[in-house]
Amino acid sequence: MSAFVEQYYALAPLHLPSYRTLRYDGSDMSVELAAFPPADQRLLGRLYQALTDIFELLRVHRHNSVVALPHLRTLYHQGDWAALVYDIRALGDTLPVETTSQRVYQVIHDLRGGAFQALAMHLQLLTLEMEGLANLHRMFFLARDQLKMMRNALPAIDPVGLARDQNGSVHAVELLVEKWQASSQYYGGHEAVITVEAHYTGAIAERCLEFSALDRVIYNLINNAVRHSATQAITLTILPLGAEPADLRFVVTNPLTVPQQRILEERFPEGVGTLFYGGFTTDGSGLGLRICADFICNAYGLKDVAQGLAEGHFGIVLAHNHFVAWFHWPVAAD
Repeated sequence: MSAFVEQYYALAPLHLPSYRTLRYDGSDMSVELAAFPPADQRLLGRLYQALTDIFELLRVHRHNSVVALPHLRTLYHQGDWAALVYDIRALGDTLPVETTSQRVYQVIHDLRGGAFQALAMHLQLLTLEMEGLANLHRMFFLARDQLKMMRNALPAIDPVGLARDQNGSVHAVELLVEKWQASSQYYGGHEAVITVEAHYTGAIAERCLEFSALDRVIYNLINNAVRHSATQAITLTILPLGAEPADLRFVVTNPLTVPQQRILEERFPEGVGTLFYGGFTTDGSGLGLRICADFICNAYGLKDVAQGLAEGHFGIVLAHNHFVAWFHWPVAAD
C-alpha cells in the first residue's frame, strides 16, 4: 500500500456535490465525422478498420502466441502501420483554424493519443521480434480501448457498435486494474510502467459508452504522466470516498526533476491545478488536461472548470517531487 494514501485522501473534500439529475452516459464529448474533410474521413475509416482487425485477431488468439504473433506481423505490414502512424499525425492539418471548434481539436488529440500510440509502439516492437505472449493481452486492451474511444468521439464511425456501447452494461473497477497493472505504456517517445493501487472493488460504469469516457480521462492523465515523468514509474491509485462511497478518487502520480518542478511553480504561482484550463504545454498540444476537466464537468453537471477546481472535483499538486493529478468519478449501481 502506498505511503501516500492518507495524503491522497486529504487532497479534496470527501463529499462532492453533483448537479446532475440523471447519471452521465459518457456522451457530449463527440463530433460529427462530417466535421472532417473527405481525406481525413477516409483516414479515420482506415484506422478504425485496422484496429478492428487487430482486436478481432487478439480476441480469439491472444492466449496463443504461436498463432497470434505471425498473424499480427502480417496485419502490421498489410495495414501499413508505419504509414498509418505517420498519416494520423497529420489528422486535421487542413482544417480551417478560424472556423474549427475546440471540440474537434480535442477529438483529434484523443484519436492521435489515447491508446493508439502505445499500440503502435507495441506493434513496431513486434515486427522487430521484441514482443511476446506477455504483451498480447496489453495489445488486445489497447485495440479494444481505442475502438471504444473512437466510437465515443465519433459516433458515426460505427453506429452499430455505438448502439451496443449505449446499452446498459455494468463495468467493474477490476477491468481497469486488469488492463493497467504492471503494463508498459508508450507516449511521445517515452516509456513507463504503470502500477495500480485499487482500494475499491465494485461497479464503476453503467454502460460501455460511459466506461470509454472514463478511459479517455485516464489515458490522457497517464499519457501526460508518461511524457513528463522523471523516471519510468507511474502510479494510478483508486480510492473510495467513505464506507459506502458515492464517488471514487483517481490519483495519477509521476516523479519530477527539480527543473521540471521549478518551471511549473514559476509558471503557475496560483497553483498548478489551473493546468486543467488547458493551453499550456512544453511539447504537446495543451489539450489533454482540459479534455479531462470537461469530462468531469459533464459527469457532475458542473458549469465550468473553475467550479470543478474550487469544489475539488479535480486538481493537481506538486508533492514529494511528484506531479499529483486527481479527479473523481461517481460510483455506479451494481
